[in-house]
Amino acid sequence: MTARPLAKRNFIPFEQLHQMARETMSAHFLRLRDAGKTGASGPQEFYGFRPEDVAEMHLHKQGFGRGVWYRLTDGRVFDAAGKPSHPERYWYVSTAH
Repeated sequence: MTARPLAKRNFIPFEQLHQMARETMSAHFLRLRDAGKTGASGPQEFYGFRPEDVAEMHLHKQGFGRGVWYRLTDGRVFDAAGKPSHPERYWYVSTAH
């Protein structure tokens, strides 16, 4: 018997998404603060947005590979280091390129 791939889940409830964003933002912020890369007092000050502002999280970007990108409700996208990224959705779809 061959193994069947698990069905992809396309929807995560907003409460769960916001909790995931909160945890990953905090972890990345702490790593950057410990490395001396930021003097911000917390993740919200560092990123400039709240976990509740995150509408989607992308885990892959064409030309970059695996990582974390936060798509906000206003359409802007930021990477885990807090830098703006391409807002076009096709950059984050693994079958687009």
